[in-house]
Amino acid sequence: MSQYSEHETEMTEAVSRMVGGNKTLNYFTHLHEEIGFIYFSAPAVANIRTTASLNLAVAETLGVKFGYQDLGAVYKRQSSIVAGPKGVGPGVFAEMLDDPDVVKLTFLRDPVERFAALYRRVFSINTMRARPRVQLFGHLGIPVEENLSMLDLAELLCEEEELKLQLPHLRSQRQMAAFDLVDYSFIGRHETWEDDFSRISQEIFGRDVAQFDPIKVFNQDPEGVELQGNVDAETRAALEEAYREDYEMLEEVDELFPGGFAGQSG
Repeated sequence: MSQYSEHETEMTEAVSRMVGGNKTLNYFTHLHEEIGFIYFSAPAVANIRTTASLNLAVAETLGVKFGYQDLGAVYKRQSSIVAGPKGVGPGVFAEMLDDPDVVKLTFLRDPVERFAALYRRVFSINTMRARPRVQLFGHLGIPVEENLSMLDLAELLCEEEELKLQLPHLRSQRQMAAFDLVDYSFIGRHETWEDDFSRISQEIFGRDVAQFDPIKVFNQDPEGVELQGNVDAETRAALEEAYREDYEMLEEVDELFPGGFAGQSG
């Protein structure tokens, strides 16, 4: 690729700032230069299924032997065939962002359901030593032994807007996807991931590819796909206020991405 322009540099820096910095961008963004795609992920939004499925599909396309021995390997970038922006360099990433032939994709989820899944996995008292919880409680100056209910945390997010910026797990999907900056080709839904991923895999790979399911493979549900139990009305109202920008984004997506693909109908 040619030397990148000032516009491309500014775009890359803006995307990095939006998602929370270069470290977050590199960890949650998955791409392949030759095949031509960039996937922006967010915690608990079909991210494990999509990341693993893309890696397995790329390996199959390249004829490389690849697999996962445990769920933890999906989280490790060093175990990945698919690169991050750091792996290809800022210039290549900038040009990929600007290239209309590169498929840019992401998945979105109902914000309350996403928060409920994240709370139960990394913020509840039952996951006292989970890294995001330790980081959050350290920022708040609260002992990890203290119980912060889902409602407590939801109300804190309403009161302290900057709190959402402390962790990718709390950051809005609108920011994690850099929705207002990236010219997306496809935006699917966590709730209909199987059908949506099948459609976008045809666009990327020209064929149906295997869909990784951590529940079937490892008997684990890191995304809260099978999450049971309703969020009470008070907590839901607080979360809808805290993540208002995500609900507004979902309305925009319904208009701009009918059927998942930009500018296409049904």
